[in-house]
Amino acid sequence: MEINEKMLRDLKKRFETEANRREIEILDHWRRELEVIYKKKYEHLGSIQIDMKNLMERMTNRISMVTRMIKDEG
Repeated sequence: MEINEKMLRDLKKRFETEANRREIEILDHWRRELEVIYKKKYEHLGSIQIDMKNLMERMTNRISMVTRMIKDEG
């Protein structure tokens, strides 16, 4: 089956749309996580620093997991 220019453009557009949709979902997830920290009442600066550090560690762990998944597929 031969792929013509129109089919290729349509496929590329669908791929980009799906990638953008997924990026929005991911960003919204982390924004909500950060919002929880933002709305929380803290008595000390150290408490917010701990929560922010925990969030950053979770993000780093997720990045590592996804990176491993990509390497395993390739």
